[in-house]
Amino acid sequence: MATKNKSLTVLSDAEQFALYGLPDFDEEQRLEFLSLSEAQLALACSRGGLHAQVYCVLQIGYFKAKQAFFRFIWDEVQADCAFVLARYFSDRVFEPQAITKHEHYTQRAITAELLDYRLWSAAFLPQLEQQLIQIVRCDVTLGFIVAELVAYFNERRIVRPGYTTLQTVISEALSAERRRLSEQLAEGLDAAAKEALAQLLVSDDTLSELAALKQDAKDFGWRQMARERDKRARLEPLYRIAKTLLPKLAISQQNLLYYASLANFYTVYDLRRFKPEQTHLYLLCYVWQRYRQLTDNLVAALGYHTQQFEDETKALANKQVLAEQIRRQQETPQVGR
Repeated sequence: MATKNKSLTVLSDAEQFALYGLPDFDEEQRLEFLSLSEAQLALACSRGGLHAQVYCVLQIGYFKAKQAFFRFIWDEVQADCAFVLARYFSDRVFEPQAITKHEHYTQRAITAELLDYRLWSAAFLPQLEQQLIQIVRCDVTLGFIVAELVAYFNERRIVRPGYTTLQTVISEALSAERRRLSEQLAEGLDAAAKEALAQLLVSDDTLSELAALKQDAKDFGWRQMARERDKRARLEPLYRIAKTLLPKLAISQQNLLYYASLANFYTVYDLRRFKPEQTHLYLLCYVWQRYRQLTDNLVAALGYHTQQFEDETKALANKQVLAEQIRRQQETPQVGR
């Protein structure tokens, strides 16, 4: 589940650069994104001074590429700047003066308006928080959440907030979901159910019961399938609890499988160290998923052995038919002898 840390890393370095890094255009991309329409070029040319006009052309092109605005210095954009000067301002002498904050933010506002986007503001937070509730109910994995948020901003033509804001709102949404599930589990599990779950984590001299349950059958042999049957029988009481309680938690199938995978990922030692409700969630999801898997294994084994029996029976029948045909041929008098 999510950490409470508001500096939660929601993007890898590569993903963060893809969304928030200054574009690094090749020649083809320069032609695509820095080729402006008449309205876009007119907006850029309305700025005071060539340096502000070039900066505005670049800002428009970069926004078209990434739907984000950037603060950059001229040394970072030399190739793009040379392209813009050659394409639009070839008869003018360029002096790379610094862009003021006022000019930068003015260009952001007018560019967003021209391209029919709204700049991010705190006024969008309530709506975003409601959207995040729905997103994390579907899938709590960070990759999914970020992808859904990017799509959300693009569909509504909102300039996405900075990375720090994105970290904060996602972390808070995951924390809220964790609290929701913890509260419902605390109310929904009685003492007997909690004790039964705790027994999965009681270590003996070799493996805990949970670790033993995690081991997969090596084949469809009767010894292996007998073990699968015993595991299923041990899980059945907990499965009935999970089957009743999990639907009340409104957990999606994707999240259910994700939480189950965490019970499989963490060691028994780790699971004993988590908060009880967190461990209970992982174990209930694991029990639900593992019980069904064991059932599937037993059904598959039955199908395998049934098919094997049918094949052996068919082969024996064919052999008997062939033997009978040979016997009859041998007993039939040969004509002409």
